[in-house]
Amino acid sequence: MKLPDRIGRYDVERLLGQGGMGRVLLARDAVLGRLVAVKILRDDLGIPPEVKNALFTRMRHEARAAAAVSHPSMITLHDMGEDDGVGLYLVFEYVDGPTLRDRIAEDGPLAILEVARIARELGAALTRAHEAGVIHRDVKPENVMLSATGAKITDFGIARLPDSTITRVGSVLGTPAYSAPEALAAADFGPRSDQFSLAATLYEALSGRRAFAGDDALAVAARVATEEPAPIASISGDARRWARADVVLARALAKNRDARYPTVEAFGEALALSLERPAEARTDPPRSSVITRSTRRWQNVIAATAALVIVGLVALGRHAQNPEPGVSLKAASSAFAAIVGTAHSATPPHPRAARPASADAGAGAGADAGAGAGAGAGAGAGASAGADAAGAGAGASANSSRAAPSAEPSAAPSSPASAASR
Repeated sequence: MKLPDRIGRYDVERLLGQGGMGRVLLARDAVLGRLVAVKILRDDLGIPPEVKNALFTRMRHEARAAAAVSHPSMITLHDMGEDDGVGLYLVFEYVDGPTLRDRIAEDGPLAILEVARIARELGAALTRAHEAGVIHRDVKPENVMLSATGAKITDFGIARLPDSTITRVGSVLGTPAYSAPEALAAADFGPRSDQFSLAATLYEALSGRRAFAGDDALAVAARVATEEPAPIASISGDARRWARADVVLARALAKNRDARYPTVEAFGEALALSLERPAEARTDPPRSSVITRSTRRWQNVIAATAALVIVGLVALGRHAQNPEPGVSLKAASSAFAAIVGTAHSATPPHPRAARPASADAGAGAGADAGAGAGAGAGAGAGASAGADAAGAGAGASANSSRAAPSAEPSAAPSSPASAASR
């Protein structure tokens, strides 16, 4: 394969790589003196002239769209031109770094946090392109550059082929392993097909293996349409570490495009969060929050006793013969607190760990009141009935404390307890 010495004003230095449709050459801008990457069509595909012209027209359209989009994680398009020897060519910024494909081949799976960063960067870049009407159509590890400043997606629009017979040529169509089912079945490309491709790419970056493996293009296409990739948890053996990430990847790789994330950026953010904050292992509750059966029994006894005492006190207030007001709610609550405090002192210590004396002293009446309040909800049927009676009695006592005994109902406003009893 002989490379041209010069394309336009760019002096060709060497071949950087080639894909199913084009070649990328390293060249130097003779005017600005900077290194650039020049993309040209391959000359060994035997593309008919009419198809080549249609492809050139699409490339011009996509190049203009890509030039209108700016994002730090997108390769910048510098120039577009035509050369007598190679035809249409596109000039991109040169990124001095390996492709994601090279990294996986040399080092295996990437570090988890590095993939999280790449997911955010590429998700945001692709969404920005989609908003400008540019569909990549060829997201794969070979088209992701890893630079010193972050990941960059390359070849915007270059793999977008016109609706012609060229789309049926396997070498031009690209690698089916990263194509969405709708793209393979009906050449239906869109933002969510790019999302599928990015998910397959990041799956490989995390696991070191393709989501849909195989050497035969038709067999791989069949797997994409009918099979689900193995969860990374089953590959690594760490279910807790990968539980959330597998759910995110499964959604982005859904066969139905409507089931995927609304944007590629949303997918990238979800995957990054799942990698940065994996599901934590379950832990036992702290001992201080464990309530044993014996403690619950004591709390029930306290609640029942307190309820009966309040009922008795209220009854005494209602049947008192002297003109003095009956027993007030304040007196009843004071008696209740005294009963709770006395009973609580007899509560057995926690069987797992004894509380230090300083902690008991600091807890004081607040702990007693909390135990009494919590016991009210857990008391048995007898305690509940007693509490209801106490509420009714308390309402009557409150009313009697405001007016002299009379056969007629009190005209004074009822207390909240009395209103509730009605």
